[in-house]
Amino acid sequence: MLVRRYLWTAATQWSDALPDAPDGTPQLILSFGPVAPPSDEWFTAVRAHWPGAQHVYCSGGGQINDSIVDDDVTIVTVIRFDHATVHPVLRAGASFERSEALGAEIGAELTHIVGLQHVLLFAEGISLNGAAFVAALTNALPANATVSGGLASNGIALTKTVVGLNGSPSEGCIVAIGLAGESLAIGTGSVGGWDLFGPERVVTRSDTAIVYELDGENALEVYKRYLGNFASELPGIALTFPLAVREYEHGPITVRTILAIDESIGSLRFAGDIPEGSMVRLMRTTTDKLIEAAGGAARLARSVGGDAAPSLILCVSCIGRRAVMRSRVEEELEEIVLAAGGSPVVGFYSNGEIAPPSDGRTFAKAVLHNQTMTVTTIGER
Repeated sequence: MLVRRYLWTAATQWSDALPDAPDGTPQLILSFGPVAPPSDEWFTAVRAHWPGAQHVYCSGGGQINDSIVDDDVTIVTVIRFDHATVHPVLRAGASFERSEALGAEIGAELTHIVGLQHVLLFAEGISLNGAAFVAALTNALPANATVSGGLASNGIALTKTVVGLNGSPSEGCIVAIGLAGESLAIGTGSVGGWDLFGPERVVTRSDTAIVYELDGENALEVYKRYLGNFASELPGIALTFPLAVREYEHGPITVRTILAIDESIGSLRFAGDIPEGSMVRLMRTTTDKLIEAAGGAARLARSVGGDAAPSLILCVSCIGRRAVMRSRVEEELEEIVLAAGGSPVVGFYSNGEIAPPSDGRTFAKAVLHNQTMTVTTIGER
C-alpha cells in the first residue's frame, strides 16, 4: 500500500508538484477541504491526473494534516492498494426525511461486495439524521464489516456542508467507499475523554433529536439546574456539557451535543437521536482529558488493526472539541502523531463522528458520536 499526500490552497496552489508518472494506479483519493471547495477546473485536473481513482471530497470544520489544523487548505491523500479493491456508492440530492431508508439502501448495495471488510462513510452534516442512517446501514452489512468516517462540517457556523465523488461536491450528498480484500488491516478507536456527573435520568418525552422531558420534568429546566451559574451562558456553554446516552441498561454510551435550546417550550435539540426511554447523564471534561483521550483512541485503533503497520491514519474529531480546546486543539493531534509511528495523519473536524463505540474490550457496530475523537488505521498485510 502506497500513500502520497498533497496540499492545495487558493493562494499557493499545490504544495508539491504532482508527479509526472504517478506511482502505479491509485484507486482512492480522499480530499478534505473548506466548504467553498476548489473550482470545477481543479476537480477536472485531479481526475485527469489520476483517472482511475475514486475521488472523495468532504468539507471540514478544519482540516487535519499531522498535528496541524488548517481552515483554508485542501488535503489530498492519494492511496494505492496492493491487493484490496475500492467500491464507491453515491447518493446525491436524496430526501433526508428518509435517512433510515437511505442507510438501509446503501448498506444493502454494499453487502453484495465480495470480501467487504470496511466502509469509509462521508455524509452531509446538517439535514441528515446521522444516528438513524448509520444504524440502518450497519444493520444491513455483514457482521464482520466495520464502518468509520464522519459528517461533513463548516465549523461552528452549522449552515452548509458539501460532499462529492469524482467531481465538484455539493450539499445533500452521501459517499460510502467499500474496501474489500483479505489483505486489509483496519483498526478503529473512539474515545471521548468526558466524565459523568449527576444522576442518571430517563428521557420521558422526545422527538428524534429533540428532548422535551427528563424524568417527567421540563428538560431545559433540569439541564439549567445542573449547570448552575453556567446556565446564563447558554446555548454556547452547552458544548462543554454534553450528555451521555445509553439506550438500554449497561449498553454502550454515545455522546450527544446540544445544538440549540428553545426557552418557549423548554426543549433541547441535539446533534443526534435521543430516543424516549433512553438514559442520560451530564458530562464535563478538561482540555487535558480530551488530549489524553485522543492518544487513547489512536492506541486503541492500532491494537485493533493487528500486527500490520498502518500506512494511513484517518482522524475525525468533533467541532465541539475544537471549540472547547481552542488554541490547544493541536495538542490532541500531537498525541495521535506520537501513536502513529511515522504514518501520515489526515482528517477533519466534523459535525458527527462515525465509528464503533469502544471501551478497550468490547467492539460493536458503528454509531454516530459527538464530542469524540475517532481514529481509523488503514494498512495492508
